[in-house]
Amino acid sequence: MKTKHIYIQILFCLAVSFSNAQTLQDYINIAKSNSSEIQEKHFEFLIAKEKINEVGNLDDTDVSLGYFVSTPETRVGSQLTKIGVKQEFPWFGTLKAQKNVANAISETKKFDIELSARDVIFQVKTAYYELYQKEKTTAILKDNKEILSAYETMALSALENNKATMSDVLKIKVQKNELHSKIFQNMNEIIALSKNFNRLLQRDKEALLSIVDSLNVLDIQIPKSNIKDHPRLSKLEQLQSVYDNENALINKEKLPHLGFGLDYVLVNERSDISITDNGKDIVMPMVSLSIPIFNKKYKSQLHKIEIQKDALVSKKHIEQKQLEIALEKAVLELDNAILSVVAAQKNKEETQLAINVDLKAYETGILDYDKILRLQLQKIKFQLMEINAVKTAFVAKAKTAYLTE
Repeated sequence: MKTKHIYIQILFCLAVSFSNAQTLQDYINIAKSNSSEIQEKHFEFLIAKEKINEVGNLDDTDVSLGYFVSTPETRVGSQLTKIGVKQEFPWFGTLKAQKNVANAISETKKFDIELSARDVIFQVKTAYYELYQKEKTTAILKDNKEILSAYETMALSALENNKATMSDVLKIKVQKNELHSKIFQNMNEIIALSKNFNRLLQRDKEALLSIVDSLNVLDIQIPKSNIKDHPRLSKLEQLQSVYDNENALINKEKLPHLGFGLDYVLVNERSDISITDNGKDIVMPMVSLSIPIFNKKYKSQLHKIEIQKDALVSKKHIEQKQLEIALEKAVLELDNAILSVVAAQKNKEETQLAINVDLKAYETGILDYDKILRLQLQKIKFQLMEINAVKTAFVAKAKTAYLTE
């Protein structure tokens, strides 16, 4: 049962490496297309756009109908029924101002979509580079396990000729067993990371993946330090437009409202007298003017907007400072990671030269198995440092892209 589980792990890891060759950009496109987060922000944008159609319309027309229970008498007859129609109109330009506010608010939602897309792209890149690191780590451990197996064979052969001790053989076996354990730990992590990667893409978690064979940090272009187009800052710029439009709307709303109406009264004809206009209905046009003389809410609203504008300036300063700090940190991590890669490569090569010297000496003498094992383990350390630094560099590059592109 244990052997079967190991075979499944190996087959899964091979499938990850040799499935249809999809690039990182392909995975990014899939994630963006399937992302529930991006879809949610898009729906919020559509709702905000629909809000534009809700505003900028006249208030409901007021229609009234009254019946005189006790009919008042007039010279031309008694009043029976009164019908009234009234429509109020805001000051000129108010309806357009309402639409301008709704449109400005809807524009802020675009930046939420863009920010969500950036989040998804960064998450996909980070997960991809972590998978790359685990796969390369597994390959390194496998290669070194084979090398230790060769050393073990050499030590067993030397043991028969009294040129090595059983202690030498056992030390090599212990380190080989350690690598064997780490290999399968990495395989388990690759399986889990692959499933999570597919979950991030919002597709079948067992879908096959293709990870690039190698990444070169020297191909990384260090970006210019520019965060001015980040959607968090762009959204704040758009909020300034929202406040400006709200300010214009309030200045319109505090102006008088005009009302136009018409009352129509049905009059019953008098039978006891014959006069001009006997039973003639009454038509009464009306004009009204609503003036907010004692209403202080508009002044308060305007003051609130001024406070919001001041707060927006402070918030923008804070956001810009945080983004600049994050960018400086990411660039620093990128620079240091590249230095770590170069250093690890150099140390790895020099360690291999030392190993080659000792192996060359083995042809004419007794191999120092403690020394060769120590050098081999040191080489593994530098190999793993290199691949970890490569991952760190590309994650840092992804972070700079998140902040600047």
